[in-house]
Amino acid sequence: MRLPVYILLPFAAICSVVALLLWLVFLRPVERKTAPGIITHKILKPAGQYVQYPIGMRAAFFAPSRIPIAECYVFTIQVDDIAADVAVALNTLAAEEYQVGQTVKIQYEERSLPGIWRRVYVTQMEH
Repeated sequence: MRLPVYILLPFAAICSVVALLLWLVFLRPVERKTAPGIITHKILKPAGQYVQYPIGMRAAFFAPSRIPIAECYVFTIQVDDIAADVAVALNTLAAEEYQVGQTVKIQYEERSLPGIWRRVYVTQMEH
């Protein structure tokens, strides 16, 4: 069975627009910016686990996979160049170097759909 062209063309156009939006938001190269900030919060996130359940057709029994997640510290950083606070998670050994009130330098990437959605991804934090 072949679908008519008047159904396939609009569907292809919609898929192309969705693919373009995904590329614009998540994949296109963006400038990596550097800014100073002040640590406002340091919160311990305890260790835990993520349980991944297998789905789909299978001939044998598969048990869920348990994926351990190490404990970490989540830092909230107030940056002058950005209107909202940003967060970054570090493992417990790396987090020992940082305290609340300390000035740090962060590198970040800002991704957005102007007027709709905005997200700041912190890629690195240093003294």
